[in-house]
Amino acid sequence: MKVLVVTNGIINDLNHLDQIIGNSDYVICADGAARYLTSLNIYPDLLVGDLDSINPNDLKQMRDRSVRIEKFPIDKDMTDTELAIEYALELNPIAITVLGALGLRWDHSLGNIMLLAKMIKTGVPCKIIDEKTEITIVDREIELEGNIGDTISLIPLANQVKKVTLEGLKYPLSNRNISFGSSLGISNVFASKHVKITVKEGLLLVVRDLL
Repeated sequence: MKVLVVTNGIINDLNHLDQIIGNSDYVICADGAARYLTSLNIYPDLLVGDLDSINPNDLKQMRDRSVRIEKFPIDKDMTDTELAIEYALELNPIAITVLGALGLRWDHSLGNIMLLAKMIKTGVPCKIIDEKTEITIVDREIELEGNIGDTISLIPLANQVKKVTLEGLKYPLSNRNISFGSSLGISNVFASKHVKITVKEGLLLVVRDLL
């Protein structure tokens, strides 16, 4: 099962949202992100959160259409996005995609990106996407398909990411250690339509330009 989590960041292209929903088996909406779905006359399988940011009319529409709603207190230990991902994991998915995770609140945006590190431990592939960007984390190996000339950046999230090997990129690496804070992996380029990234130890944030 492919699960889509729609959260309350910035989604500029509703057609893109519609396409992603069409490729998903189950949709979880985090609180105020309901505004994006109701504008498309689409209703999720689950609405989750403290419901402090959802428009009352959107909430009414959800209830009128018998959407399952899991409400939490405002004072809680998880963000609405993390709660939504926790519910997604209960479905034993083959993959989780998070849309709307990036926005004007940098604390929330960075917190959502760091949730990808938590997901690594579950073994379930998880990525954050918007109209322009795809973000994921690799701790072992990942293979990517793209177009020659696509931009990709690799950012270490450990004190030292060890033995990084990059194949199919303009600037390849072979068993290279990358230290936390290094800009070595910024703005690499697809030299092939197939790219392989291998990591021996540590976490590597992978940010792809989808344009």
